[in-house]
Amino acid sequence: MKAKLGGKVALVTGGSRGIGAAIAKRLAADGAAVALTYSQLAEGKAAEVVHSIELSGGKAFATKADAADVDACRAAVAKTIETFGKIDHPG
Repeated sequence: MKAKLGGKVALVTGGSRGIGAAIAKRLAADGAAVALTYSQLAEGKAAEVVHSIELSGGKAFATKADAADVDACRAAVAKTIETFGKIDHPG
């Protein structure tokens, strides 16, 4: 059976903790490659989420980006596209 989101790429802001981490893990479980952002204080948590996804056979990476910083968000988008080739629209 093909994963629902196989071949898709997602970028989850705030994906290192709480709801963001749960969303990142679920997207990966459904087959998406996942990029997630974290704040400076959550670097260790972000690494844990990425490790969890990779242990389950998924693809993920984390990048530091404050969602309030437009340039940091642009850099996160660029790194996601550089790494995975694209970002898919949720619709």
